[in-house]
Amino acid sequence: MLPDFDARLRDYAEAIVRIGVNLQPGQKLLVTDPYDQQGVARSAEVLIGAVRRAALELGDDCEVVWSPSAELRALAEGDERGAFDRLVARNTAKLEHHLRRGGAFLFLTGSQPRLMDGVPAAHLAAQHEISWRYFGPVVQRLVHGATQWCLAPAPAPSWAALAFADLPSEQRLAALWRCVFDAVRAHGDGSVCGRWNEHLQRLAASAGKLNATRHARVRLSGPGTDLTLALPEKHRWCTAEQRTARGVRHVINLPTEEVFTAPDCRSAAGRVRVARPVCHAGTTIEDIELEFRAGRVVAASARTNADLLRELLETDGGAARLGEVALLAGDLGGARLGWQDARRVFHHPLLDENAANHLALGEAYPFCHRGWWRLGVNRSLIHLDLPLDARAELA
Repeated sequence: MLPDFDARLRDYAEAIVRIGVNLQPGQKLLVTDPYDQQGVARSAEVLIGAVRRAALELGDDCEVVWSPSAELRALAEGDERGAFDRLVARNTAKLEHHLRRGGAFLFLTGSQPRLMDGVPAAHLAAQHEISWRYFGPVVQRLVHGATQWCLAPAPAPSWAALAFADLPSEQRLAALWRCVFDAVRAHGDGSVCGRWNEHLQRLAASAGKLNATRHARVRLSGPGTDLTLALPEKHRWCTAEQRTARGVRHVINLPTEEVFTAPDCRSAAGRVRVARPVCHAGTTIEDIELEFRAGRVVAASARTNADLLRELLETDGGAARLGEVALLAGDLGGARLGWQDARRVFHHPLLDENAANHLALGEAYPFCHRGWWRLGVNRSLIHLDLPLDARAELA
């Protein structure tokens, strides 16, 4: 393991608790992954231990929902929708109870990117629909400011084996931890919160410049990609730093290097080649190519799990439309980081999306629009980030 691992782990936990979640004195924290794992993988115990110690400094412990990984796999293979429905219902009841008590949330996502490899796409799509039928209303309350929440990566051996397959097996987990520490500015010197506050100010300045300019169109172009998007008149460029309805600042995902907005979901025209594998529902879709006409995907292909991609695009009326366009601050004049420049495929949504300009199929964030009537802002049960090797031109 890394010689400075303990110090950097403490910094990471401080960033999560004081910047990401911004846990308030005496406020309870719930740690889970309601997206793909219905709880946190046991491999996250070392990070959760550090988060717990940081939370206790503010006066309260944290509660953890652990993932029944083997059970999840068995339920998916057997297409046992009733049993999965009951599991999700129980977990969502815990989230709702915690939310009613004014607690905050930490979602440790993406630790098992191959958990569902080989499971039929129709089974995974059915599980996703069940999950979002329960969890979707909770998410809507969170994005509308009900309490603080933050997504963050938790390194795990299975994830390290995929992301660092080019290294000897005994070096992979340490390499992944180093990458995550770098991405979240956890250098082990006790100054992580100061670095994050400076970084968030720079991101806010980038968003402010775009909001002052009021661009009407974005063109993304690169290898296999030439796409034009219109921006609604009342669009708003945002950062991952948000405020609750009570005014408490928090950062909805660590790391974050982006400014983003909601395009007009009727406007996308052109083609897209996704530059990195897309991890979703415990498996990976590789080499995605999409063609858009009048805002909608009219042709789609992928080298792996193309059937899952098709299932996702058919989830609902908004699944084949775009809900987000996001630009790296480094492409807007800010500093790019070493972990981004390496161009390694990380096999994790948070790391891959923050290493490249990207789009997202599906749900738009409502706070990316200033108007009461959100004409052209997409709605869907999915939100699938698509990293691109493409430069952005705004007009």
